[in-house]
Amino acid sequence: MPIGLLEDDAAIQEMLRLVLQDEGYAVTVFSTADAALKALIGPEQTAPMPLPIELLIVDWRLQGSISGTEVIRRLRTVPELQTLPIILTTAANFNEIPALQDLHISFLEKPFEVDQMVDLVRNLLQSQSQPDPTS
Repeated sequence: MPIGLLEDDAAIQEMLRLVLQDEGYAVTVFSTADAALKALIGPEQTAPMPLPIELLIVDWRLQGSISGTEVIRRLRTVPELQTLPIILTTAANFNEIPALQDLHISFLEKPFEVDQMVDLVRNLLQSQSQPDPTS
């Protein structure tokens, strides 16, 4: 399964890429918010078909002008990306979590154990692939 990773810290980026690849996931790494947005929604602000990933991991504090939460907010404006599972990682205080509930994301606080990340990824992808009993 293809996973996107938006992380600007090279050491964390490489560690997560290797761990997730060892678990059998194809990992596309984005070092900047602009690179992720360009790949996922393009210049026309519409998601490419088919979507190149099934889950996205985003760091909260990215270098540059766009934060991880702003990336997520932009992604959520695209209908095809409104249900994309997203994990937000951060070493920051989670005081802003109530303000982020409308983004429908999972949170993982740094530092985290790699097993925590792998379990969260696995659980989100499994729940995404489960048929909706209401349909």
